[in-house]
Amino acid sequence: MASRRRATPRKKPVQRRSKAMVEVLVEATTRVLLKDGYEACTTNRVADVAGVSVGSVYQYFPNKESLVVAVMERHQAQLQVAMVERLSQLGDADLSTAVHEMVGAMLEVQRLQPRLHRVLLEQVPRIGATRRLHELNSEYAPMIEAWLEAHRDELGITNPSVAAYVLIGAVEGVLSRVLLEKPGWLELGLLKDQLTRLVLSYLSPITASASRSPTAPS
Repeated sequence: MASRRRATPRKKPVQRRSKAMVEVLVEATTRVLLKDGYEACTTNRVADVAGVSVGSVYQYFPNKESLVVAVMERHQAQLQVAMVERLSQLGDADLSTAVHEMVGAMLEVQRLQPRLHRVLLEQVPRIGATRRLHELNSEYAPMIEAWLEAHRDELGITNPSVAAYVLIGAVEGVLSRVLLEKPGWLELGLLKDQLTRLVLSYLSPITASASRSPTAPS
């Protein structure tokens, strides 16, 4: 089964030339995934699109699963940069503003490459890389946790670390389903409103009860 196959690179590139080759292979894999789908994404196909020999692929990646994981890692790194940039602007924002920004940031990064994100969501469990995906998703948790800690007195929570973990899991769970089932919702302001109310309800019931209650998208 694919999930039992090695889904990690054969070796890490060190020299500039090796890093450039890996980047070419990851980009080629991305193109194949988007154009032809996972089933057609073979090492031979990736080598052909990259314009290299299949031996060059195997020098760094033992199979297509490891190539897909590399695509996932690059994609998540790009999302993280965008997310950190948005969250770093929170500063001393009040709770409602901060939550709107947090949710807005998560929605914004989902719209960067929605087709690729959807392909990865579909295939990550299949290739046994779910844990790695969760590890990558949790890398911006410290920033959210730090904001929660700084505003502990005004929040209805006692453990910012647990709260950050729950919030990230809850919002990403919804966004993952939206990407797979209703991708058009990513462009709807109502989805942002609903997610904002969800977060506010968890962090501060008083703030949530005073917020507007929009109609759910159909």
